[in-house]
Amino acid sequence: MFNSSLSKGIFFTCIASIFWGLPQPLFFNELNHINTLEVVLHRGFWSFIFLFVILFSISNISEFINIFKSPYKLFILSITATLIASNWGGFIFAVGAERVQDASMGYFITPMISIILGYLFLNERISKLKLIAVILMFLAISLLFFYMNRVPYLVIAIGTTWAIYGLLRKQINVSPSIGLLYESFIITLISIPYLFYLYQNGTSSFLTIDNKTTLFLIFTGAVTIFPLFFFNLGLKFIQLGLAGVIFYLAPSFHFITSVFILGEEILIPKLISFIIIWVGIVLYIYDSLNKRTNVNNIQ
Repeated sequence: MFNSSLSKGIFFTCIASIFWGLPQPLFFNELNHINTLEVVLHRGFWSFIFLFVILFSISNISEFINIFKSPYKLFILSITATLIASNWGGFIFAVGAERVQDASMGYFITPMISIILGYLFLNERISKLKLIAVILMFLAISLLFFYMNRVPYLVIAIGTTWAIYGLLRKQINVSPSIGLLYESFIITLISIPYLFYLYQNGTSSFLTIDNKTTLFLIFTGAVTIFPLFFFNLGLKFIQLGLAGVIFYLAPSFHFITSVFILGEEILIPKLISFIIIWVGIVLYIYDSLNKRTNVNNIQ
């Protein structure tokens, strides 16, 4: 039986993961007539506005101010701002180009890329099962390259930017919401002059196409903040490892959404690659849970 805290944690984390996986691709599909860069910059700007208002209303933003006193945090978070914007761009482009399956696979291979990064930069050991998971990832990517006769750049870009983002965020002691506030602030510094330039030249999609487009651009901030809020709320009740496992609901729903709602064709080579990746994910999860169980038994 789950205790009440564990149940709350799983419930809130599931809300976040399902929202990332189902409504988000459908939401950004409504903006597929707009240039990806413009959507990303709107997302950064409105995320900053929404998040600043929320945090200013319910908590102390002194942690945000303290970031500017630490050159190290400024440097790392400025890099992660670039990475999160690139990741957003890859996802939004994938939705607009009817390649949500590529985004799904990108997020699925993230933990395997994280294993490699941990080994290279943090001297973390790789267990046999996780090594097999990494090999399966390379096999799946190689299969895509062989059958589709092209490097799956979008898959690799989404998975790599998200993995490096996670690696760098672990190096600093900054809460997720405050970190995102700073990252969206950095994106906003670019967004404001560029979006103003588009408006002045009559090429902006904001306030010029229709009310629906304008509202959707504004709410890019809300759909970014909403799942983050519930994910962070869930982390108050459960461990990060369990939350990470639940997060796999997101790319799973990306895949389901792409096939059954957005009507993307599922090619046999891509399906085989997905199956190989899913086997790798099962091994990764089993190894992680088994290791955590052994640690708890020792304690």
